[in-house]
Amino acid sequence: MQKILIWLYIWFLKNMYGYTKVSTKLLYAQAWHETGNFNSAVFKQNKNLFGMRLPSVRKTYATGSNLNHATYKNHFDSVRDYFERQKYFRISNTDDTDFQIQTISSNYAEDTEYLIKWNTVNSTIKMPVTNFWIFASLFFLVLIIIMIFKKIKNA
Repeated sequence: MQKILIWLYIWFLKNMYGYTKVSTKLLYAQAWHETGNFNSAVFKQNKNLFGMRLPSVRKTYATGSNLNHATYKNHFDSVRDYFERQKYFRISNTDDTDFQIQTISSNYAEDTEYLIKWNTVNSTIKMPVTNFWIFASLFFLVLIIIMIFKKIKNA
């Protein structure tokens, strides 16, 4: 459920911040990469989805610092802070490739292989929302079957 919420936060906030041409999957893949599939200490302790450091100049939703990374009240604020960073560095609403290049050019990551790793995750990751819809469909199917059996039993 947590991954679905993260997906929805990213989808909602990317649209609210005007990044409508950037795919949610690409941004989710970046969060997945930064957090080691949502298992890193920075993710778990700091609620930090994008490996963000505590900024000293721009507007931030961070509440402090731990493990040399920004801490957040919740994952929603972590995603908001990511888009505040993108806005501050004037990363434009372009296609996924240009968005990635602009993000990396703004000194987002120290890793010289960051783009390759980001793209690798993006090409292999599955969207958690798909699993949600399968689960929701099965749930409603079971409810319908139960209702049919109750009607048959009461008839």
